[in-house]
This record gives sequence, structure tokens and C-alpha cells, in this order.
Amino acid sequence: MILLSRPAALAIFSAMDAGATTADVSLDLGRSTATVALEDQIVRFPDGQSLTASQLQEAVDHPESVYAVLEDQLEKVTWFSPETNKVYTLRATDGWPALEISGILMHRIKETDPEADARSKIEAIAPVRGRVLETCCGLGYSAVHAARTADHVTVFEIDPDVLRMARLNPYSAPLFEEDSPIEVRNEDVAEAIHHLPGQSFDAIIHDPPTLAIAGELYSDDFYRQLHRVLRRGGRLFHYTGDPGSRHRRQDLPGRVAQRLANTGFTQVRREPQALGVCAQKP
Repeated sequence: MILLSRPAALAIFSAMDAGATTADVSLDLGRSTATVALEDQIVRFPDGQSLTASQLQEAVDHPESVYAVLEDQLEKVTWFSPETNKVYTLRATDGWPALEISGILMHRIKETDPEADARSKIEAIAPVRGRVLETCCGLGYSAVHAARTADHVTVFEIDPDVLRMARLNPYSAPLFEEDSPIEVRNEDVAEAIHHLPGQSFDAIIHDPPTLAIAGELYSDDFYRQLHRVLRRGGRLFHYTGDPGSRHRRQDLPGRVAQRLANTGFTQVRREPQALGVCAQKP
């Protein structure tokens, strides 16, 4: 699938203005480059599709949007799901795209980007080796980073529309490659974790939605299950963000750290750069 965002559209217009007959641009949001043909204010893509300059202008005018080229039309990568009553959107950034669900960003993009944010979570408990559990997949960026050093990564995602978006996103491709060490399970981790063997993971990345959306993933019962499936000496990273700290003086990281300690985790510490809490099973 051809995916375009503002930088590719600008590169095409720049080549057109210079009178070029071809342009080398990215058709997968920066992962690679391809050559497109230019003629009479029309861009022709390698798969035979084409767009007029006026069609392409939409990508220039909407820098936060990602577009797919489908049947010679520019279509924003977004949809409404009647099953969940939510809108799913792939949002362009300066690097790896972000997932937005009903207007709520699922990635950090302020003073960082989704790729760097995912990398910071892995680095917080590095070195990541052996078998890894990621509780909430999203676009799978943390799993992709973990799989670079781990032997196997098991990742859960309850929402099939999120996995549908991941399959469209070029930077999520390692999740679905035939020989990938990543196992993606479309299940509710809050239920499935009860059936995982004890001490079966060397590291855990717990990156849940907000407390208001997924309170069960912040519960004492779920923390006990995380402790149970983690091997002795294994490390946990729990993303918390920093909600309400400035205006309501809430301290979610502090509350999470205390509850992890009460569950039996040790060496519990905040990881401000990654906006989370790290802990270890003794």
C-alpha cells in the first residue's frame, strides 16, 4: 500500500516546480524511497496508480494526516468502528506515526516521538534478553524494539481495530513477518495472563491505557499476575505517564510504585525520562 504524508507531497511538488520528470520520494512514511514519474501536473506511482497535483495538495494542507493512495484517490488513514464506537487514525509525526483513538493520542509526541518513546521504555530495563511480555500492543513499537535483543516477545492487544491499523503501518511490519520473534495475540491480557505459566518471562513492558479507560490493568490482582509470570530477578517497566500532576496534584507514578512494592516487587523506582516506574522480582 502506498502511504503519503506532507514531506513526500512537498518533495513531489518541489520536483514538479523544477521541471523534473521523476522524483525519489518515500511511499511508506520514510522507511524507504521509490521513484515516481511526473508529467503534466500528474504523479504516477510504481503500482500504476496516479494522482493530480490538486489531489496531492490535500496532503500538504494537512500535515498531521497520513494518506493512502487507493484507486487513484487520496484517502486519509482513519475510520469509525461501530463495534467500539471509536475513531481510529494514523497520525503523522516527524518520525514513526502515532495512533490516535477518538482524538486521544496513544503515543507521546511532545518533546519526543513515538519511536524514541518506545526505545526509552526498553532502555529503562535494559538489557532485555530471553522472553518478554508486552501487555498492550498498540502499534507494537515497544515490542519491535524489545525483539532486537530478546529471543521472543509475546504481546497482547484486545482491540482488533488497533491491530488492523498496525498492519497498515510500515513501522509495525516486524510484528507480522513470517519469521518474527514477536507473537501477537488478539486477546484481553487481563484475562489471558491468568493462563500464562509462572516465571515464564524475563522482562515485562506494561504500557496500559489510562486508569480511567483500563482500571483493571492497574489493579492489585493484575499486579500479582505480573509478579507471578515474571521470573526471579526479572525486570518490569510500567508506563504511567504523568496525568494530573500539574493541576490536580495527583501522583499516579507514586501510587503505582507503592502498589508494586506491596505486591512483592523490589528495587521500585521512578523512571522520569520514560514516564514510568521500574521494578524487579527478587
